[in-house]
Amino acid sequence: MKKLIAVLMALCLLCTAVAAFADAATGAKEERYNGAKFGMTMDEVIAVEGAAGKKDTEHTHGPVTFEELEYEDVTDAYLGNITIDRSYLFADGKLAAIRLDIDTKDISYEAVKEALAAFGELSELDLALLGNGIYAVDDDGTPEKNTLAIQNGDEMVVLELDNDGDDIDVTFVDLTAAYIK
Repeated sequence: MKKLIAVLMALCLLCTAVAAFADAATGAKEERYNGAKFGMTMDEVIAVEGAAGKKDTEHTHGPVTFEELEYEDVTDAYLGNITIDRSYLFADGKLAAIRLDIDTKDISYEAVKEALAAFGELSELDLALLGNGIYAVDDDGTPEKNTLAIQNGDEMVVLELDNDGDDIDVTFVDLTAAYIK
């Protein structure tokens, strides 16, 4: 009887450990950038930001139109307290992408690449996997020549250095959003 109780207790501890690990992994996956999570409404993102941003409609040259919530000249702690523009893109009322516009005079391209290493390994952009998400990255659907991406489960992080080297865009795209296909 003591052995049975010991085995049952060990199984309970194992189940608890697995559940705790799954919760931690899920929590890390859900949070995208600056406390925002894919699927949030615009009001929920405003609550995370702590202030209302500039609301706009972003028409793309493709099949997607986004509602945009933009914060200009905000300090970004993740990238060393530099000033960036951060835009939240909503499709069907839900957060589907987050775009950061970074000036290379404030931080180097290499430093941004290093910061993104926390999300995974950068590699060549897979346009087939990104689908219509390309319009969250670039409104005309044409990425810059210097584009890399991190595919991390249901998320893709796209890094673009513009052709003249003055601007870096980082876009977090929810690959499960309905507009992607």
